[in-house]
Amino acid sequence: MPLTAEQAGLDTSVLELYINDHLAGASGGRDRAHRMVEDHADLPITADLAEFARELDEEWERVDRLIKELGLDTLRYRQLAASLGEKLGRLKLNRRLTRRSPMTPLLETELMRGAVNAKRGLWQVMEELAPRLQMDPTEWHELDAQAAAQSERLDRVHAALRPDAFVPGSPPS
Repeated sequence: MPLTAEQAGLDTSVLELYINDHLAGASGGRDRAHRMVEDHADLPITADLAEFARELDEEWERVDRLIKELGLDTLRYRQLAASLGEKLGRLKLNRRLTRRSPMTPLLETELMRGAVNAKRGLWQVMEELAPRLQMDPTEWHELDAQAAAQSERLDRVHAALRPDAFVPGSPPS
């Protein structure tokens, strides 16, 4: 059993905010990923997006469990704000009322690539803190490697979407 953050001599208030901010980001990210799977089910990128969404669900569960293991409080209001922000982000004005812009999946993929890069920071921090918390750093290293693979997957999705994203009359590829 790992030590709590307090037992490990860490600043619990700062660590609590840090991990909760990552949990909030994970909440918004997984909401968006699942919506992308639904919205782009007709595109050849769907299998990659579905695998990505599944991994995000598992990672969210791990971060939620981490907060409990470290004896920290889950700050649900931060997750609510992230979820609300993700939903508000859907209300973009792309001058298309009834159909999706071919640019939409491209932009969403770019946003998710940025989020994956940010998430890698959490895994790297936890790998560094693991010995102090009496945790195995291997888990965090593996999650960082998974995030690197996710980044590569999203790069492939982006490459598939780029050719037609700005060609007039092109359906999303």
